[in-house]
Amino acid sequence: MRVLRTILQRVISEESGQSLVVVISSMTVMLGVAAFGIDAATWMVKHHQAQLVADSAALAAAQCLANPGHPETINGGPSLVCSSSTDTSGADAVAIAYAKANGLTISNSNVTVSGNKVSVSASATSPGLLSRVAGISSTSQSAGAAASWTSTSSVCNNPGGGNCDFMFADDSNCSTTTNGIDVTASGNTTVYGNIQSNSNLDVIASGNISLGSGGSYGPNSTYTCQSSNTFSGHNPWGSPPTQSSSVAPWPIDYSKDFPACGGSGTACQSNGYPSYCTNSGANITLTGSTNGDTTITNNVYCASGTGTKSNPSTWNGSITIDLSGKNVLYDTFVGGSISFTGSGNDTLNACGYTTSGYSSTNCTSGVPSPVTTNYPIFYAVGTDCGNSYPLNVTVSGGQTFNGDMFVPNGTAALTMSGNKTLTTFIEALDIKMTMSGTLQGDGPTATNTGSSSSGNVSLSQ
Repeated sequence: MRVLRTILQRVISEESGQSLVVVISSMTVMLGVAAFGIDAATWMVKHHQAQLVADSAALAAAQCLANPGHPETINGGPSLVCSSSTDTSGADAVAIAYAKANGLTISNSNVTVSGNKVSVSASATSPGLLSRVAGISSTSQSAGAAASWTSTSSVCNNPGGGNCDFMFADDSNCSTTTNGIDVTASGNTTVYGNIQSNSNLDVIASGNISLGSGGSYGPNSTYTCQSSNTFSGHNPWGSPPTQSSSVAPWPIDYSKDFPACGGSGTACQSNGYPSYCTNSGANITLTGSTNGDTTITNNVYCASGTGTKSNPSTWNGSITIDLSGKNVLYDTFVGGSISFTGSGNDTLNACGYTTSGYSSTNCTSGVPSPVTTNYPIFYAVGTDCGNSYPLNVTVSGGQTFNGDMFVPNGTAALTMSGNKTLTTFIEALDIKMTMSGTLQGDGPTATNTGSSSSGNVSLSQ
């Protein structure tokens, strides 16, 4: 009996050891599964966060393109804005800033704009914590989103059709009645296009004034201030312009096409000017006589004055142009102040001008980046000084103008007389214009400009 008891005790002892091994092995497997489950839940949360970031970045970029000119500050950073509905670099910057503000780093390669659709990809890496026992040290969570948008404005594909912008004044100060747009129309004048002012809109019209097929200076003509519109001799408003309750942004911010060189990605030439400047100097005089240089077609003229050569926003140089005859030019002029006098039958086009967009075949400076629609003819950077204005244009005779004018910080003063055709979009802080001839807008078709309406955006995946 004693021997049998000893044998049974040994067997029981041996089975107990085996059970312990089984229990320990089972617990190890269960702990591994639990650890993987905990990490998997963490990874799912990370993926969800990456998806939310991709969604918000895509929507923000689409919103930027749908509502160009509306600046936005993200998480206390610099103000970001899309200059137009084609400003893809502005959309990239907004998407990148939104992702960064939410803890993810993306680059331009993660943002794609195709047509009216913005796609954003985002990824995050998470370390394996408890799952390291299974050999998983880290995982990557990827997410993608796309947002579609419809813009408040569209490119003008039919200059002179009546629904494209002709003039836009940014000044929103209503305290001075001369702010905004002050127009005198006389003689044989035909105007096609919208006239829009963030303050006053005063028009004095006399003579044979034709409003064109688009309606009274375009169906989307607007003004903001309470002051009355004035006219004499001839009422230019077949139907009165709309008074807006809110100011509108720049329909086209041409300053985006002339960035400082160096850190912006635009190369600097050996002379210090940006690469798009093909003719440059402190001050430029073009008269075609012994007192000045002959104007050469297919160039961008840059006058820096005492400003920093690499940064057009600082330029205060003067450009003086006096043309007569039958010159045909494709040029753009950028400086602090610009004075143009023309007589005869010259044709002056913006460098690279076409009605549908920029054409590098007509401009030796290369394609601007970011390109808005075209280069303008004139970009005057300076401010008013008494009765001295950054842009002064006086033309008489049978000139033809094709291209835009941009004066963001001062007044555009224009006197247009004679039998001429002017296809342009005049953007300035304030505009003073005496006009006759055939005048047609080629600015964007801004159906909501001057109102509180905005473009529409939505996630498309």
